[in-house]
Amino acid sequence: MTRIPLLIVSALIFVPAVGLAGDKEVYRIGIPKSAFRDVPPSLLSFAGMPFKDLMKSQTGLDGDVVLEPEALEIAGMLESGKLQLGVFLGHEFAWARDKHPTLEPIVCTVPRPKEIQAFLLVHYDNKAQNLGDLKGAKLVLATTTRDHARMFLEKKRSAEMTAGTFCSTEKAPTVHDAINKVIEGEADVTVADQAAWNYYRKLYPGASENLRVLSKSEVFPPTVIAFKRGSLDDAVIKKVREGLLTAHETSKVVKLLNLIKVEKFDAVPAGYDDALKECLKAYPAPASEK
Repeated sequence: MTRIPLLIVSALIFVPAVGLAGDKEVYRIGIPKSAFRDVPPSLLSFAGMPFKDLMKSQTGLDGDVVLEPEALEIAGMLESGKLQLGVFLGHEFAWARDKHPTLEPIVCTVPRPKEIQAFLLVHYDNKAQNLGDLKGAKLVLATTTRDHARMFLEKKRSAEMTAGTFCSTEKAPTVHDAINKVIEGEADVTVADQAAWNYYRKLYPGASENLRVLSKSEVFPPTVIAFKRGSLDDAVIKKVREGLLTAHETSKVVKLLNLIKVEKFDAVPAGYDDALKECLKAYPAPASEK
C-alpha cells in the first residue's frame, strides 16, 4: 500500500510551492523520487490533479511540484533558492542536514504505524540466529521495498555475512508476494517495512504465524517538510505549519490520511536533531548522495 508518496501529495493540498505564475506567487516544493518508489507514474498523474484547488482553499497559497531523483539535489536547490520547500524521508533529511545545516523542518508526519522500522523475516522453523547463519540461502526482495528496509538489509548483510552471501536473490512484485515466497519455502528470508508487515498480519493472521522476525531495525526519524532558514517570511512558514497541523481536522483530508495510513502532520518532536545524528551514524549517505 502506498504511504509516503500519497502522503506527500496530500501535503500539497496545504503546502505552497516561489516563482511567479501571472500575478500569483507560486511556492515550489521538491520531492525526491525515492518517495515514489512504489507508485506507478500513471497513478501519480491521476493523484496530483485535484490537489491544487484544495491547497488553495486550505492556505490561500499557490504551489507547484518539482520531482528530483535524489534528496541531496533537492537540498541543494533549497540552498540556492530554486525551491522553497522540500519533502525528505527521515534518513534522507539526516544526509541533507549534514551537508546543508541551514535546512529546517517545518512539520513531520505521524505515520501508521507510528514507528518506522524494518524486519528481516524467515520461516518459523528456520534455525538461523542472524544473517550469518543464512549464507548460501535464498533472499527474496520486493521491487517496492522501502528504502529504509533496503538499507537495514544491507547493513545486516555487511555486518553478519562476512564469510559468504546469499546464493541467489529473487525479485517479487510486492512485499506481500515476497513474504508468501518465504512461507511457501521458495526463499529463505526477506525484508519488510513495518507498515507492510503489520498490514500483512492484519490481512492474513493465520499465514503470518508461519514467519518469525529474525531481527528488526532501529526506529528511523519521520518524514519532514523543510525549508532553508531565512528564505521564507515568517508569515508564510506559519501559514504552512498551521495548515498542515490542522489538516486532520478537515473531513475530506481525514479520508485521504486514513487511506495512506497517516494519522496527521505534527510538530517536529523534541530530540529530532539527536535522532538525525544517530541515523546518520548508523546509515551514512551512500556515495551517490555525497
